[in-house]
Amino acid sequence: MQHTQSPRQPGALTACAAAVAALLWAAPAAWAQDSKAEQEAKDKKDVKELPQITVTATRVNSSLLKTPVAVTALKGDDLVRDNVKELMNLSGMVPNLQFGLSSADSGVQISIRGVTSTNFTEIGDPAVGVHIDGIYSPRPQGSLALMFDLDQVEVLRGAQGTLFGRNSTAGVVNILPAKPDFKSNYGWTSVQLGNYNAKQLRSVYNLSLGDNLAVRAAVMVDKRDGYIKQEQDLDDRGIKKPDGTFSPDGKPDADQRLNKKVSPSEYYTNTDQWAARLTARLAVNRDIEWIGGFEHYKNGSAGEVGLKDCEMAAGTRFACGSQGQWYAKVNVPGKIDMTIDTLRSSLTWKLNDNTELGYKVAYAKQRRYQQHDDDGGQNWLPGDVGMMQEWGNWGNQHAIDWASYTLSSNYRSWVNELQLKQSFSKWRYVAGLFTLSEKNAIDFAQDNLIAAPYAMPQGQFYGQPDRRVESKALFAQADIALADKLTGTVGFRYSQDSRTDNGGVSAGLWDASTPWYYNGKYVPPCVPGLCTPHNGTDFTFGMGPFAGIGVYPSPTINSHTMSWKKPTYRLGLQYDFNPKQMVFASLATGYRPGGFGDKFDTCGGGTCADGSTQKYNFLEYNPETTTNFEIGHKGRYFDNKLELSAVYFNTKYKDMHATGMNAVGVRKLREGETCPDWNPACEVVQGWKTENIGRSTIQGLELEFKALPWKNGNLSGYASVLHSKVDAYPTFDDNWICGYRAEFGAAPCAPVYLGTDTTKRGRAILDVTGHQLPMAPKYSFALNYGHDLALGNGMTLTPSLGMRYQSRMYFTVRNLDNPVIGDYQKAYTNWNAAIKLAGADGKWDVELWGTNLSNNIVKNWMGQGNAGGYTYNSYNPPRMFGVRATVNY
Repeated sequence: MQHTQSPRQPGALTACAAAVAALLWAAPAAWAQDSKAEQEAKDKKDVKELPQITVTATRVNSSLLKTPVAVTALKGDDLVRDNVKELMNLSGMVPNLQFGLSSADSGVQISIRGVTSTNFTEIGDPAVGVHIDGIYSPRPQGSLALMFDLDQVEVLRGAQGTLFGRNSTAGVVNILPAKPDFKSNYGWTSVQLGNYNAKQLRSVYNLSLGDNLAVRAAVMVDKRDGYIKQEQDLDDRGIKKPDGTFSPDGKPDADQRLNKKVSPSEYYTNTDQWAARLTARLAVNRDIEWIGGFEHYKNGSAGEVGLKDCEMAAGTRFACGSQGQWYAKVNVPGKIDMTIDTLRSSLTWKLNDNTELGYKVAYAKQRRYQQHDDDGGQNWLPGDVGMMQEWGNWGNQHAIDWASYTLSSNYRSWVNELQLKQSFSKWRYVAGLFTLSEKNAIDFAQDNLIAAPYAMPQGQFYGQPDRRVESKALFAQADIALADKLTGTVGFRYSQDSRTDNGGVSAGLWDASTPWYYNGKYVPPCVPGLCTPHNGTDFTFGMGPFAGIGVYPSPTINSHTMSWKKPTYRLGLQYDFNPKQMVFASLATGYRPGGFGDKFDTCGGGTCADGSTQKYNFLEYNPETTTNFEIGHKGRYFDNKLELSAVYFNTKYKDMHATGMNAVGVRKLREGETCPDWNPACEVVQGWKTENIGRSTIQGLELEFKALPWKNGNLSGYASVLHSKVDAYPTFDDNWICGYRAEFGAAPCAPVYLGTDTTKRGRAILDVTGHQLPMAPKYSFALNYGHDLALGNGMTLTPSLGMRYQSRMYFTVRNLDNPVIGDYQKAYTNWNAAIKLAGADGKWDVELWGTNLSNNIVKNWMGQGNAGGYTYNSYNPPRMFGVRATVNY
């Protein structure tokens, strides 16, 4: 059923926002009076207050509640309690922060308030900027790295177009590792055991070498079996003959070059990773301090694999059967071999009492090999397989055999940032220069080894030896005291960005009518003919991607350069009612540069509709921009026992980047060729590209709180309302499981446009005006409670419980609400719990913990089924639990 948007909702939300804004301006004075009266009546000896949290969201250290930005700070101890070990584990812990995983290329998708990116290539940019200690980290695959020994993680929501590293349209995640401490020598070690044979070690030691030198070492090791059941793909069907029977020959259909039996510790969804960090801190004198460190990360896991949504498929002919949700049959066992080596340096020099100069630099080198089974053993049902004829089979083949290979990748980046900070009685500012330089190389291949018409292989190889990303920016932001208690903010940034492809090559054919893939190492017995052209044991490592790019036909050189320039700004006002309560308003812009893809023949290897041949295009796209307005309130109440932050936001999202298969050209039909009914626009050439999709509006309310409701109790949480809608997307293609919609009672796909507009021709044009953006659930809510119970001998027992609710979330702007093939994750509630026993002297503690105790099956990435009417997705982990013991020394 097509999703429709109530026209009353935006107005209702705006009215609600206006009411909240009025309350924010009017209420603090009354609250302050009540708080003062209560404080005078209290016994001071029993008063306990919430600790002040300092953040770096404005590139200066400031109280969280005095920072006029929508920012959440998560302390390192809380992250350990919730078993957070990588960025994706933060899902549900921050309002409107969502994560997804593209399993084939280990690309981590981060979304804030519905603003996101799905371009994980070596020159694509994320919409959310990830920073380590304020230094930008460019590649999305780096978000898989372990998070350990942290001071805190800060999540800034909304456009960050002035101060933070690379310009960001969605927001920033800033990960702050713990710094070496001059004061004393100390350390801690924790050992954790859990279900699925999970084992984890974390250890930290801080060594003080005097009042001006300290060294800190930290290590983390994380291993766990896969939580799916994995079997070898040894299915043997053979082609379907004209009499309707299959032709097995005793040998597997799927490629067997890499197929082998593996143990649960090597299944997809396992973990096998470790990381270490060594950091030094030197106070050269009272004015100059340097912090430098080296970090190494190693990932030897199998990665993730796509899985059918068994709950949605239940009761249909595509039901999962007895194996259940967590099952895959694979012929390409997962393998990731990724290392990230990072050097970071930060120098601060206090030139005088009101002037500080800072310089930060980071060099990172990421290497990765990855092999991935793209089909997960999903084959067409026997009755849906087409019969092979003398002229071939243009329908569904007898088996599916897809795989992706990152044969090598080498990503190198230099990030430099110079900052000047000055503070005076009436104003302060931060100004700086930012530079980013990336040199990336990758060899990436995709296989489809059983393809129409003769069930022979086809594939592509992308050899990119030198892809460059350059970014430079000048920025400045000032806070000016306009009047007593009133502060104005003005910020400006000028960015220059460029992308370059030097000598890149794309080669191969999505054409299986000739036996080019075999590279002369194998001759099919009958092409054309009524027999299976190959079985899985006929492939050798002298074929396809393992033989190198020289095996592939039709190589295309991709050398190309593009550049962009863009100013962005921030304007703000902050009014302090008193030292504990304030309101703020801001208007900020952000931008993400455009880009291009591999050189592509938009004539589809033939003649274009206008008569030209080989009309190449780099599939270019323009920058995207966001303009974000916010009004908010932050305050502390009731003797500092309650902290409250409330923010209303309204974002205008323009030229959003959307990556996928799209029409890129129109070819001329060959003599005598006509388009069949099931593909009436067969002359349209399709290609993988990023395109700009028009305009959207995003608005909502975010409420965060922390409280000490009674003695020894700690309460925290958030509530969020997010309303996103597409304002214009005239070229959206409703090409989603079209052949099965009638079977499942879904609205049919929109008719294919056959007019003269080449931007629409060949697409099933669906009007998605008013639809929700992907990764943007309307409602989310979280509540956490912990309580300290005093035991005998000075020991403390702390049980804690956390609940997180999220309403329905779509993965495309299609918003298809069908229970079998809908493009959504249904609403769910997750429960986490822990109980911790701590010794009297603080030297040890033992903690039982559990996450996703409700055992929800939650999608974070969605695609169409490989072989029929179902969806094929990536998932968050199921229920996890374990015990953790920590020793402090």
